[in-house]
Amino acid sequence: MLLKADQKPSARYLTELASSHPCRQHPLFAHLRTRTLSKEQAVSLLVNYDAHATLLRRLLLKAAAFMPEPAVGFILENVRNEYGNGDYRLCHQGQLRSIIDHLGGGAGFVSAQAITKGVRQYLIRIGELYCRKNPMPKLCGGRAAIAAGAITATELMAIEEFKAMQVAFAHFGLAEHAWFDHVNVECEHGEESLALAAYFMQNNQGCEAVEFGFQQTLNTNVLLYDGLLEAIMPST
Repeated sequence: MLLKADQKPSARYLTELASSHPCRQHPLFAHLRTRTLSKEQAVSLLVNYDAHATLLRRLLLKAAAFMPEPAVGFILENVRNEYGNGDYRLCHQGQLRSIIDHLGGGAGFVSAQAITKGVRQYLIRIGELYCRKNPMPKLCGGRAAIAAGAITATELMAIEEFKAMQVAFAHFGLAEHAWFDHVNVECEHGEESLALAAYFMQNNQGCEAVEFGFQQTLNTNVLLYDGLLEAIMPST
């Protein structure tokens, strides 16, 4: 169990764990805040980010299917936001791709962009955390609690990702683009995911499973950030 003996599971504990994890200090964040990206690098970043975001949307839908009934509602608002709140023209993927279009990255250019090794490794491992086929039997709450921890870690770190990317894309006059409403949207999703984690941690039930999913997702995010950084490194 990750908690110390004198600690009680709480939203504050999880946020502190995320803040102190090595992924939070990943060089990607400093690079986005202090270096100027070319249009080609910016498009490469977005193509790789889109690959991970597309999978996460689908994983959320799968996770909702095996959640206990009282826990499903914590996920549905997140999914609804991703798909445009009932209007697919406002879906988040469409917003991301409109930035690519603004930068001159047409469909042919985008299709030629490689998904980096780190992102590909992330896609494999994160799927195993959100939808474990063989949940650890000793962890109370099973795969639903593990998924709750994974979702919570993902949403908390997404806040930091969008804050850093917003700084990077200010260079292109895109800091106020609708896609960067995610800075606020992800704060709301973070609160919902913390409530989801708290549901499984009531009376210490499911704590270890939530923390397992949470910690392993933070570890896996290192691969994601390695891949995103690779996507924006200057060509040699």
